[in-house]
Order: sequence, then C-alpha cells, then structure tokens
Amino acid sequence: MRYVIIGNSATGIGAAESIRAVNKDAKIIIVGDEPHHVYSRPLISHYIAGEVAPDEMSYRPADFYKRLKIDARLGVRAESIDFDARVVKLADGKTVHYDKLLLATGSIQKFPPIKGREHPGVFDFWTRADADAIRERTSGCDWLLPCTGVVIGAGLVGIQAAYGLRGAGLNVVLVELLPSILSRILDAPAAAYAQSILEHGGVRVLTGRSVKEILGSAEEGVTGVLLDNGEKIDCGLIVKATGVAPNLGLVKGTRVAINMGIIVSEYFETNVPGVYAAGDVAETYDVTRGKLFVNANWPNAHAQGRIAGLNMAGQVAAYPGSIGMTSMPLFGKAVVSQGIVEPEAGDEVRVRESRENQIYQKLVFRKDYLVGAVMVGDMSAVGLVNHLIQSHQPVGAFKDSLVNLKTRYYAARRAMFKDKVEGVNLPWNPSLSSSEHYEKHFDDAKWAERERDERKWGTK
Repeated sequence: MRYVIIGNSATGIGAAESIRAVNKDAKIIIVGDEPHHVYSRPLISHYIAGEVAPDEMSYRPADFYKRLKIDARLGVRAESIDFDARVVKLADGKTVHYDKLLLATGSIQKFPPIKGREHPGVFDFWTRADADAIRERTSGCDWLLPCTGVVIGAGLVGIQAAYGLRGAGLNVVLVELLPSILSRILDAPAAAYAQSILEHGGVRVLTGRSVKEILGSAEEGVTGVLLDNGEKIDCGLIVKATGVAPNLGLVKGTRVAINMGIIVSEYFETNVPGVYAAGDVAETYDVTRGKLFVNANWPNAHAQGRIAGLNMAGQVAAYPGSIGMTSMPLFGKAVVSQGIVEPEAGDEVRVRESRENQIYQKLVFRKDYLVGAVMVGDMSAVGLVNHLIQSHQPVGAFKDSLVNLKTRYYAARRAMFKDKVEGVNLPWNPSLSSSEHYEKHFDDAKWAERERDERKWGTK
C-alpha cells in the first residue's frame, strides 16, 4: 500500500504517525512545499520575539522521518492531481503515485489589493521563511528607520504578529478595519480587555481604520502607510494579517466536493474514493453548531490528521467533531475562546468579571449544554470547560457554580473524572514532545478544602 500525504505540518504528521502505527511496512510519502523539517507554526511569533531558538521550532525530533521510514519530499510543491490515474504531479516535473491520498494543505493568507503591497518590507506572517525574513529585517533595528512595524489586521494572526514584533524591539501599530480586535473569536468586552493588554504591552491599536496605501518604492522599500482618515504612519516594516482561508488550490475545478473547505465524511474521506482531507482545509462536524464547519487551529489539525490516518490504514475510527478554539498568551495574560461566544435567542449567559484584576469570563449555555466560553486572565476552569463543550455533556445543576467554582462544581468534576484517572498510568497526548508516562491521583484533602471555599479573585 502506498500512502501520499500533501502537507508537512500538524495534520500530515498526525496522519503519518497513525498510518505507521497500523502498518509497519507501508510506503509513506509526505510532500511539503516548505524545505524545513516539520516545525510548530504557533511558535512563529515567539521565534520572532526571540523567545524561541531556531532548533526549538521543531515539532518532531530530527530523526523523525528516518525513524518512521517516511519518504519526505520537502521544498517541492504539489502542482496538480490526476484522480483517475491516482497521480500527484509535482512542481519539479516528477510524479508520485498513490493508493490512498491525504490532502492536508492547511490555510493560506488573504490580503486586499492595497496600493504599494509589492514594496520590499511587506511580509506575510505564515511560514518559517516569513519569520526568517522578518527577523533579518528587524535585526538590531538600528538601520530600520523609523523602528516601527505596522500590522494590518487584528485577527489571531495579526495579534500574534504584533506580539512578535514588539518582542523583537519594534514600536508596533495594529490597524483593524472593524470596531474591535479579534472580532471572530471574542465578544466586545473580552476584545476590550485584550486590547488593553496589548496597549499595556506597548502596542498602539487603531480600530475602525484601514490602510489606504502603503508608502515607499521598489528601491527604498516601505516608508509608511496612509490611513483612510488621512493619518500617515512612518514605518519600515509591514505585516499582512487580514485573514486566512482553506488552501483549496489543488481541488478547485476538480470533482472533489468543496464548500467553505473540502467536504469530508466522519472518516475524513472525500466524495472521491481513496482521497481524504483533514485539518484547516477540511469542513468537518462542529459539535456546538451542529453542522459542518472549518475549525482551523493546531490541536484540531493534529487530531484530525491522526484519525484520518487510522481510517486510511483500514482501522475505522469516526471523528466525533471539533469546536472552534483559540488560546494565546499576551504579555503575561492568557486569552481563551472556545465554541460559540455570541449567544443566540434562548441561550443563557453567565459572566464573572473584575476590571481591577483584568479578569473576564463568560459562559454560553444552550438549554442544559455548555456551547461556548471566553476567558481572559483566569484560566482556572478552562480544562473542564473545554471538556464540557467538546463532549456535549449536560451541565444543568452547576451552571451557576461553574464560574464561581463553588461546592457543586467540585462535586461534579470529581464525579466526572475520578474513576477515569485515579491511579491510571496515562500516556501524554501524542501531539506533545514527551512520550513518558505519568500517574495522576485525586487528592481528597485538597478537593475537600476547595469545596469549602468560594473562588477568590486573582489569576490561578
């Protein structure tokens, strides 16, 4: 059996690991358009900020491909697919035959046709090559005058870019067309807290503004931006971060069914036999929305790849579905969004907030089910909240106690998890770097102490 995986990131790696676990002798080929060993894309902002060294970017050990007997074709782009002949044509003119094919092509960035976008010093913020180019331009920041970077777009990528550039020593201006930052994953109060955290970290945030023109020339590069209100901001670097979309280039115009992303079954197979898709490019079942949706994030990508690989190798495994999920550190504070954050008619909302402590927590309930959460500053209950949303378990009796962590919360949590993990030797999640085992216990004395107290303000 010959397995071909197009995509050398979280999804493709998860699939390859599953295939090899089931079939020790199968031929596995990974095609990746980047020349690098697989790396962790979420670390790009920390890499630019100087918090992560180049060798710490690796997502798997240096001997990964050799140890799993994977034929890694890196630095070459898959150009087209002949689904009848089961052949992938590569940009270098070579072809690769497959018995089973996984499309793990991820997402691509989008950017409007702003005048001057071709000037040197305008960067995407998506790949290791982008990060290296940005690091080279910002190195020392002694010749880059003025020492200012402008980030266009304040979604997740834009926030990560602003954090990275600020860590690299630049003055940073974040420009967002919409009235608030992170508008797709945070409600208005949480967005206001996140903006305040960014501003305290030294990032200037401009909302309700757009870039009319990027100033500069081919010879001198970027020199500034002109906003729609006439304001001119001098800068020597610009990051494009106005949105992402599933990378559907290989399947557009083919018989593979697409909508927002590639449509797949619960086993990740497309409408074309032997062809699978998973990760950011795939439209899969969303637990909270109750329909197909593209939930593009790193944990979902790896989990989907792992299950897709099992199915490709003949070990049937249905995917239970995913939720939209974002977690990011911002200048010492944490911001998390899970599931549906804007309630619909009939939904119930519970909020816990302290402006003084920069803590905001909001839970969205639909009937007896938790369907969404936003947390800023205090992550105490984030694990259980994620479990309740993902598993779609009724919470009824402890809706009110969940944000306050009162007696009913701990009693429910103990009942839910104790039998599953007490004294059990559990493996680390395969997406983590360590394969060591650990033993987890419930400490009844500590749980009893918690049950006597109400939650205190402060980050835990």
